[in-house]
Amino acid sequence: MTAAPEAVPESERAAAVATPVVEAVGLTRAFGAGRRAVDDVSFALGGGECLALFGPNGAGKTTLLRMLAGLLRPTRGTARIGGVSLDRDAAPAVRARVGLISHHSLLYAALSARENVEFAARLYGVPDPARAAMASLERMRVADRANTPVRRLSRGLQQRVSIARAMVHQPSIVLLDEPFTGLDEVGARARSPTPSAR
Repeated sequence: MTAAPEAVPESERAAAVATPVVEAVGLTRAFGAGRRAVDDVSFALGGGECLALFGPNGAGKTTLLRMLAGLLRPTRGTARIGGVSLDRDAAPAVRARVGLISHHSLLYAALSARENVEFAARLYGVPDPARAAMASLERMRVADRANTPVRRLSRGLQQRVSIARAMVHQPSIVLLDEPFTGLDEVGARARSPTPSAR
């Protein structure tokens, strides 16, 4: 015999549905003398929804994604993940839910592939970071280069390591910024499946 599930009050159920997984409210980022890379962008995404950004080089797509990942502070506006604002205090906890896979590798060239991924695992508080790093490299089919310094890897292999780094903490939200630039067919097929937004 199984216990009946607890009834969730209608107000709580509605609030859960209404809370966007990713939300931008008036996001603006200016550089230098008032040059705005991102100007007053607002949108909200629920679980399972996708949004594609199109625009020419320099339009601010990467800047917007970096703000949503908590890696860059907006000049004005708010980014929220699961209803929690990415302000200075909340950002570390919220960032743990997000993975950013970019066409910029975000890797340390002097460190090995394993050291880069393990460093990210430690930053995110992943249990047994060494094991998690190797598992992530194996998923991307680059574990055989684990001890190779990143600067000695091809562009495609660096991108595989970058994806392994972004996915090592098993984020529930993945932001993709031209993630398959430089990947060969094997690397593109080896990429980790995009997790469901929670």
